[in-house]
Amino acid sequence: MRNKEREPLWLEGHGVVLEEICPRYFAQVIAWRNNPTLNRFLNQPGKLTIEDEAAWYHGRYLKDDTQGFLVMVDKENGVPFGTFGWTALDGERRQCIAGRLLLGDPNYRNSGPFLESFFLHGDYLYQFVDRMYAHIGVKNRKAIHLNKLLGYRLNDGGVQYPAELFVQGDRTRPQREYVRTREDYEKARKVMFVDIFDSLYES
Repeated sequence: MRNKEREPLWLEGHGVVLEEICPRYFAQVIAWRNNPTLNRFLNQPGKLTIEDEAAWYHGRYLKDDTQGFLVMVDKENGVPFGTFGWTALDGERRQCIAGRLLLGDPNYRNSGPFLESFFLHGDYLYQFVDRMYAHIGVKNRKAIHLNKLLGYRLNDGGVQYPAELFVQGDRTRPQREYVRTREDYEKARKVMFVDIFDSLYES
């Protein structure tokens, strides 16, 4: 098992770095996740505190090699602008749940660094998995549209993670399960990364 504290994950791209969560980012992440404009669709039980974040980080996250939590950082100016990650990584079944996506700074919407984050995340995880699942609120139209562009499709087979079909078990907040195979990802990557990515950085 990798020592996350001593060997934090660092995925570096052309315009963005995905850096593993650490205490220096706690205050920023908490501010984003407690923002009612941003947290409408988050799977979060309540308002977070520094104490909550520290307890989760030291008590659970550092000891669990099935999950990852990354902070998106603008490579040019060092500004953090969002988060991404995964849970339930299963090496034997070669699958995981993609999630923890939150764009904290709306100025980065449709930007090169934001788009590139999805492909750094995917390129890394598809070394270890063949399928990734996502659980999206039925009313979260923007997330549904984005994930379809990224190669996800509604899982019409057997549901893999039934506990994720409702946010915190709340049946008034249903979610649907989406799946993306490695092949789905490669097709989306060719279209979005190769054909669009360069133009975003040139603008």
